[in-house]
Amino acid sequence: MKLLIADDELSTRILLRHCAARWGYEVVEAADGLEAMTMLRGPEPPRIAVLDWMMPGLDGVEICSRLNPPGGGPLTYIILLTGKSEKEDVVHALDQGAHDFLSKPVHIGELHSRITVGRRLVEANDRLIELDKLKDRFLRIAAHDLRNPLGYIITMTEMLLDSNFFEMRNNLDSHLSAIHETASVMQGLINDLLDLSAVREGTFKISREAASISDILRQAARIQGQAAARRQIRIFEQLADIPPFSFDPARIRQAVDNLLGNAVKFSSPGSAVTLSVEEEEGRVRVSVADQGPGLSAEELARLAAGENSQLPGGKEGGLGLTVVRKIIELHQGELWAENRAGGGCVVSFTLPAGPAPA
Repeated sequence: MKLLIADDELSTRILLRHCAARWGYEVVEAADGLEAMTMLRGPEPPRIAVLDWMMPGLDGVEICSRLNPPGGGPLTYIILLTGKSEKEDVVHALDQGAHDFLSKPVHIGELHSRITVGRRLVEANDRLIELDKLKDRFLRIAAHDLRNPLGYIITMTEMLLDSNFFEMRNNLDSHLSAIHETASVMQGLINDLLDLSAVREGTFKISREAASISDILRQAARIQGQAAARRQIRIFEQLADIPPFSFDPARIRQAVDNLLGNAVKFSSPGSAVTLSVEEEEGRVRVSVADQGPGLSAEELARLAAGENSQLPGGKEGGLGLTVVRKIIELHQGELWAENRAGGGCVVSFTLPAGPAPA
């Protein structure tokens, strides 16, 4: 992490530079306030600044008031060095945006501790910014995925209510079925949003019971097969006979529905998706294989690192894949993806096949 030392006394800069470099920081220096401000507003600014209160050009408090305006954004943690000791001065500096201060002459051990605190706060601020961006991204995905089915429902109901569309009324059952299915898709997206919120808040839970995973997979293949058939895609089952073991049937069904839905979504008409399960060395492995475009090396790396909102071809995978990973992690399992030799992608997860952990 880059750290700025700004002081018009050369001896102070030399001492602090030596210490900060020894602590592992990339150190830059400024001899006056204007030079320090230029660095702090540069393209790659220091994230921690140790500023002398009294400097030529701009003093440390003036820099504080200009650098961290209200409204968020990346944090620059500022520590002021000062010989002032009046409480009113300290309060004024803090009100203007300083985060901490040290009295001169500087105690090196205390400076190290204050800088360490600053680094932790900067890193925490960066994580919050990333989470906020992730939240906005998920909301954009949700809005996009909800807009099309909602538009379909509105159009269909308007046509059914229009007395001129007699042919629509003659096929009322099929149209109502399509509307119901579309509404169910929207409900699934909303559930994903709620589950994602629970994941972020740490309240997402599973409830284990002894169940047959093969039965769960057959149910998922049957329901997802209806949507796949409308796109001329077939779902094949390769399901070994696995004895019942302890897992959360509803959550695993949710995970498999998501993986099958994504495989169908990104497959071409006329292709096939294969759902398989097998047991090996005390673990159950479930795989969903498609004949789509496969994953690039970057996409595979993102999935391996847990950045799992991207799917084959760089397309958005919806909200559910983050929830899928959490479901598998709570089962003490693993989730990964790999390309098939003949083309396409396989997304797999494993579950321990024993009883629930105590």
